[in-house]
Amino acid sequence: MVDNLKNKNSIILLRISSPKQAQQGDSFDDQEKIGQGIADRLNLTVLKVFKEQFSGRKNERPVIDEIFDYIKHNSKKVDVLIFRAIDRFTRSGTLGYETLKQRLADCGVQLIDGHGIIQPSKNTLEHLGVEYSWSKIFPSEITELVMAQQGKSEINQILTRMIGAEINLVREGFQIGCPNDGFLNERIFVENKKKVIQVPDPKRAKFYIKMFEMSATHTDQEIVDHLNDQGFKSKIHKKWSRIKDKVIGYTGGIKLTVKRLQSIRQKPIYCGVNTEKWLAKPIKTQYPGLVSIDTFNKANRGKLFIQENKDGSVEILKDCNPHQLKRMRDNPLFPHKGVIMCPVCRMPLLGSSSKNKRKNSFPFYHCSRNHKYVGISKKEFEKQLTNFVSNLKYKDERFFKALEATLMNKYRQKEKELGEFSVKVGINVIELEKQKKQKIEAYTSTQNEIIRTEIEKQINDLHQQIEDTRKNRNNIEIQENDIHSFVAYVKNLMEHPVEMLIKQENIPTLKGLFSLVFDELPTYEEIVNGTPKLSLPFKLSEEFRTSKSSLVTLPGIEPGFEP
Repeated sequence: MVDNLKNKNSIILLRISSPKQAQQGDSFDDQEKIGQGIADRLNLTVLKVFKEQFSGRKNERPVIDEIFDYIKHNSKKVDVLIFRAIDRFTRSGTLGYETLKQRLADCGVQLIDGHGIIQPSKNTLEHLGVEYSWSKIFPSEITELVMAQQGKSEINQILTRMIGAEINLVREGFQIGCPNDGFLNERIFVENKKKVIQVPDPKRAKFYIKMFEMSATHTDQEIVDHLNDQGFKSKIHKKWSRIKDKVIGYTGGIKLTVKRLQSIRQKPIYCGVNTEKWLAKPIKTQYPGLVSIDTFNKANRGKLFIQENKDGSVEILKDCNPHQLKRMRDNPLFPHKGVIMCPVCRMPLLGSSSKNKRKNSFPFYHCSRNHKYVGISKKEFEKQLTNFVSNLKYKDERFFKALEATLMNKYRQKEKELGEFSVKVGINVIELEKQKKQKIEAYTSTQNEIIRTEIEKQINDLHQQIEDTRKNRNNIEIQENDIHSFVAYVKNLMEHPVEMLIKQENIPTLKGLFSLVFDELPTYEEIVNGTPKLSLPFKLSEEFRTSKSSLVTLPGIEPGFEP
């Protein structure tokens, strides 16, 4: 190899993934010394050194493109590419390594690594003075591929540990990464482990607190002018070179704008609520925000509203009434607006409140979709609905026996299907076990590490497939006791219709229960006179029907009146 490369030209590739890596003994300077030492030992002239701060996992890398451009514009002048180790060259696995190596070979460029893994090619027919494409072999090819794949596996393991730990920290309510402007990161000990929270920045927090406090009573432009007069400027950040090895300038230091203010005001982190993408739903952080949730809600004036639930969880809602701080959709003040229809257009009634000069509130269910206004006071509406529901009865005990028999019949059918499914799973498992046995035999009969790695992956995939199949089967399995428990639950609901249809606080559940009681959702008029279409198990008491037979007009409906 030495004789073959004497007095030839080379280029050196230096790569780190982050500045932190450079501090851990793998800096550009260290790598360059190794590369220059190799060039000196082989009498190679170094034409250029390429520095790259970029992930080796990426297939598209700007510095790699620069290297090929340089080779192209210096035709036949570059003979060798030097790097410290294969994982500094690429971490995209065997395919990425072979692709890059072949592209360089097509340009007449050989690879040399600081560990001495890569060996020059040999012609198996050299003793006969003949060479074919197939007779040209690379003695270190398998080792190179193993090292390339190992580099990929190593980075996968590193990222899995690191990102997995960060996800857990975020879900626990702690901080990762750089602090939000207005905060500083502070390390604390929790169960003898260091974790990070955000604390107010003594110099900048005051600006963000003022943004939220003023938003409830001032216009955006007034807030912007006030804070800029107080000396607000965006935080200054360093601007790094393309390879991030030196600072070439700074960004930030600009005054607040209305657009920027509006963006900041809608970030829940400033009231101690995190909406990180790794979270299934918003959570409260382990540290207080700069302002309270109430101040955040008032500042956003209904465009964004954070609702605190009884169990300590939070929800982020939109389209809220800023005066009552109630959600316009599924408003708990009007739980029945989606299940009771307008007597004129048969569309769901709406719910809202009006106020008189004394600021007294008058809640109404109402509708005026292409017809005269129909309004029912909430008090009268609930009185009529409660009266109707109190008179609901289920027909007789035979319904529950029929329901239970029907469900048991379905259960037996499902049990039969599960039995057939289990047999199919068993057959599938046997087939998979056969495949696994064949893979194990292939694994033991080969010494090629690349093939072994691939076989191991296939065996793991087979195991996972078996586990997933069994898990899916268990998820759909129903026990006989579940049927009896469900029938008892239904019976309890039907014996207490007021609790089921009036006192139900969960609005989606309420809508589902109304669909069970009524064949079609009733109008208010039908509720008042007792004529809605009930589902098979229910009936109205005779007392209710008798009392309503003499009614001439509908109580509670006030057509044409708008509160």
